[in-house]
Amino acid sequence: MSNPVQCHLANGFSVREKLYAQLSFFVMGIVGMIGIAREDWRWLVPYLIVFGYGVPGIVMRHLTCPRCPHLFVYGDCLQFPPTWAKWLVKQRKTTPFSATERGVFYLIFLLIPLYPLYWLRTQPALLFVFILAAGMWYLGQWLYFCKRCRVEACPFNLTPVSIDSFK
Repeated sequence: MSNPVQCHLANGFSVREKLYAQLSFFVMGIVGMIGIAREDWRWLVPYLIVFGYGVPGIVMRHLTCPRCPHLFVYGDCLQFPPTWAKWLVKQRKTTPFSATERGVFYLIFLLIPLYPLYWLRTQPALLFVFILAAGMWYLGQWLYFCKRCRVEACPFNLTPVSIDSFK
């Protein structure tokens, strides 16, 4: 490939990349759940819905993953084993995100790191681990993965040029 941007785009993910993304994301969610449950378990239910259903049930099933060439062209997935992701995603999409889809996407990814902070503020050790994991995941996405992503429709995509220009 003669285009340097094309060379930096991911055709798949290494085990190290998958471990980094998955561990930081799940540690963030689990520590958030523990912190909320220790303070007031009743407030855990909304977070379980956002984290437990919002990501696999909405983001993966309806928003980002159906538009992902990593999954459909390269047979790989950053967050899930590809066979699980293909089982979860019933139909491939090629359309851009609608305004509603974009809003739901941002809402989910804002609630995941912000919602638990109220309950974690009185638990400094958990708060530290949560902020560390959240920082690792979000900075890893924006500073590394989103710059190499092939999901053009994703609101977080930071690829400098259109992937279609390489065809």
